[in-house]
Amino acid sequence: MNFRGDINGLRAIAVMAVLAFHFGFPGLGGGFAGVDVFFVISGYLMTGIIVGRLDRGVFRTTDFYLDRARRIFPPLAAMVICVLVPAAFRLLPQDLLATGKHGASAITFFSNMMFWSETGYFDQDSTLKFFLHTWSLSVEWQFYLLYPLLLLGLCRVGLRRHLLPMLAVLALASFGLCFWLSIHKPSAAFFLLPPRAWEMLIGALAYLAPAVPPRAQRPTQIAGLALIAVSIAFARAGNWPGPATLLPTLGAGLVIAAGLDRSRITGNALATWLGRNSYSIYLWHWPLAVLLTRYGKIGDHRWAAAAFALSLLLGHASWRWIEQAGAKTKGAKSYPWTAHLAYVGAMLVIAVGGAALWKTRGLPQRFSPEVRALEAEALPGGPYSKGANRCFVTGGPVPKPCLLGPGDHKKVAVTFLGDSMSENEVSALIAALPPGTDGAVAYNGYAACAPVLGGRSVNRESQCQQFLETYLAPQTKPRRTPLVLTGYWQGVIAGKTLSFDDAGKPADWPELRERLIASSCALAKGGPTYLMLPNPEFPDPVVSSLQHALIADPKAPDITMPLATYKAQVAMIVEAMEQAHRQCGVQLLDPTPMLCPDGQNCTATRGHRALIRDTHHMTEWGNRVLIPLFASIFRTGAN
Repeated sequence: MNFRGDINGLRAIAVMAVLAFHFGFPGLGGGFAGVDVFFVISGYLMTGIIVGRLDRGVFRTTDFYLDRARRIFPPLAAMVICVLVPAAFRLLPQDLLATGKHGASAITFFSNMMFWSETGYFDQDSTLKFFLHTWSLSVEWQFYLLYPLLLLGLCRVGLRRHLLPMLAVLALASFGLCFWLSIHKPSAAFFLLPPRAWEMLIGALAYLAPAVPPRAQRPTQIAGLALIAVSIAFARAGNWPGPATLLPTLGAGLVIAAGLDRSRITGNALATWLGRNSYSIYLWHWPLAVLLTRYGKIGDHRWAAAAFALSLLLGHASWRWIEQAGAKTKGAKSYPWTAHLAYVGAMLVIAVGGAALWKTRGLPQRFSPEVRALEAEALPGGPYSKGANRCFVTGGPVPKPCLLGPGDHKKVAVTFLGDSMSENEVSALIAALPPGTDGAVAYNGYAACAPVLGGRSVNRESQCQQFLETYLAPQTKPRRTPLVLTGYWQGVIAGKTLSFDDAGKPADWPELRERLIASSCALAKGGPTYLMLPNPEFPDPVVSSLQHALIADPKAPDITMPLATYKAQVAMIVEAMEQAHRQCGVQLLDPTPMLCPDGQNCTATRGHRALIRDTHHMTEWGNRVLIPLFASIFRTGAN
């Protein structure tokens, strides 16, 4: 296909929007829509290449694949290598393990499925994944693999003249799937090809549709650019992709269909330069954004501006010396099998390198035994969140009832319910059972599902509502055994993760406070009810912070927080729980004496062991300090 300046300018708009979003530039909260614009461009160009060659009778599937590999693979391989090599020396084992796995999936164009499989409460923070941005390349590559086979098959059975309506039907079906998944499985709608294919098919329709009349070209282009601008300014990630994704995709389709090759907006010198470099700029900008996040600079506009500029420089260098080197071989009528083998071989070598970092568990032997010992404490998951009969789940179906501990499993001594905070704390409760207790601990937990009657998660994939109806609601009925509740209340308040209406509107603090008190009192009418006051929440992940400190200084001091800071953190939730205590006799379990024993500082580590693994979840070792707190339940004789 001939070079088109307007499409190149559209690339420039898309990549600048993505960079502005990832580097936190204000007023561009929907910059992620630039990826959707790229999808439309890809669909248009691929349709033109495939259909054009089919019409001329020169299409070969393997040559098409190699053309795509020559365009996409070399810059991607360079970026992956340049991340993995220093990562092998600098990252902690758990981080290196994940980065190696992600690098292998990126270079084999499987990363969209990898990141989809990892979406969950305890997956590594997305802003710390060096190869997260490659999900879109994987979606495109999977499209490239299947799309030519589809067009080739349709043309061979005599349907060349009917491509436009047939692809339109496929686009509608894909959009319908996207719409359904956006409601029921948002992560699948985001990462997978089937619910994204319609975006590329819009580009295909732009190629196959009749040409726009000359007098309508300018209005069509302006309308398309306006739709893209609105989406970049106002789109929100929480409902993406979905119906709103029509704005940037249709906008891109209109700009392409307008065919206005000469335009001050898309054809100026800056847009031309950015468009030519856009692929490499996109590849290199995200690792820089991850570094800003890791070093706490992502909110600093000076650092963001520097990273933005460096993205452009690295992108241009990649375009000049890597992309253009591959372009010199462009135009070959066909390629020998050795060319295909070279790309496959290079892909496998890099993938094996990334997989080796994963399989070696992140090369822990690089560090001292003390640092390595902390790796196990950094891992999420307790003894009751594994296996077929899990008591705690991070998502999906509600877990089956669990009875734990040494007592008679036909009787309940105490019921323990909560969100992710319960996952490790339950071990301390089991250890606190008095010898000879006649009964077991009835325990279940569901991530991001704070124990409040009538609540539901704002996460549309969560079955929090069913969990609370199954396990918490029955506790309002008369019972003799105590009920203990725990939750990550700071996260509920800050993240607005709970809702109390059918529309899923996040509850603000006044509503949450009222609901918490009412829920606690309703449960207290059923029997003895205990609320666990919140743990301290530290500003940085405790285990990795301690590891870095020990690498720099083997005698590094323990990580602490002033008691006053902790009290300020939890003041609102403690006030609400104290109100429930005064109003209806709910008992409060205060971890302060155990976690802040000197009355001045709260400790996250002791003797270079971690009580808290991330910023607030207890470790299995650390939860032992809570045993005396839970033992007080049984000393009251409430059961």
